[in-house]
Amino acid sequence: MMEKLIEVKNLKTSFFSLGGEVKAVNDVSFHVNKGEIVAIVGESGCGKSVTQMSVMRLIQSPPGKILSGEVLFEGRDLLKLSTKEMRLFRGSQIAMIFQEPMTSLNPVYTIGNQVSEVIRTHFKCSRKEAWDIGVKALRDVDIPEPELRMRNYPFEMSGGMRQRVLIAIAVACNSKLIIADEPTTALDVTTQAQVMDLLLNIVKTKGKSMIVVTHNLGLVTRYAERIYVMYAGRIVESGTTRDILLNAKHPYTKGLLKSVPDLYEDKDVALIPIKGSPPSLANLPDGCAFAPRCDYKCEMCLTGKAPELVQVGDNEHYSACLRNGKEEF
Repeated sequence: MMEKLIEVKNLKTSFFSLGGEVKAVNDVSFHVNKGEIVAIVGESGCGKSVTQMSVMRLIQSPPGKILSGEVLFEGRDLLKLSTKEMRLFRGSQIAMIFQEPMTSLNPVYTIGNQVSEVIRTHFKCSRKEAWDIGVKALRDVDIPEPELRMRNYPFEMSGGMRQRVLIAIAVACNSKLIIADEPTTALDVTTQAQVMDLLLNIVKTKGKSMIVVTHNLGLVTRYAERIYVMYAGRIVESGTTRDILLNAKHPYTKGLLKSVPDLYEDKDVALIPIKGSPPSLANLPDGCAFAPRCDYKCEMCLTGKAPELVQVGDNEHYSACLRNGKEEF
């Protein structure tokens, strides 16, 4: 049995405004084993990024607040750490690659200053030693002429190179877990593949674990070992990548798969989009949140309790749908 590196249990995070409570993360549980790559997928606004920001305790308060739950990292609950302890924990144990590389770096500081700052925060070393570690980190992510690039400003680098810098910052302190939040946003297809291959190589050669947060199912199926599908602040299906791709049980997961283009299919075959839009997290419908968009809904789906995750197969395959095990659709 694989050993769990991080386990999130019943996490709830909300944002409070004049319009009411926005339930961005609503009773979410998941885990990542040591040396494993896990993907969390779903449409924009489903709570993927807020879940990871909650894990890192980067939710701005007010208006946001982590209401309940546990985030156990090697058995230690991160939600119970002091602010100072958590600040030291970030980077040294868990690193996060933020989305949108074009704006994630400070434009008025050189790359070297930004990489060195992270290293000196977590290691007792001189500026020269931090600089040398930063040069090695840039070299490890295949940035050419790393000594020269350390003196560049972000605007002097392409989007792909900036994303590599963010990866270098994330791995410079030898973190055990890397959270990659939409790591290929705003990058062209070729660069996306290069960045993902780079992350995969770092995880495998350095023995790290990784969470990939994305809306692109086609991207992660090549890299992730397990997938969690999120909708309206909840996990609605989870399982191995093979289970999700070949034997999806939840109508939402099936809808996501049908909307992914297949290069090997007839080019005249039209994609099938999921009709409608995700619900407002400040005004969730009764019953199943996906029911208003679902072609297979029944009266219970619209008026009953929100369905819980239940096991629907081997290999820890779970789905939250009232039709599970009753009939195929």
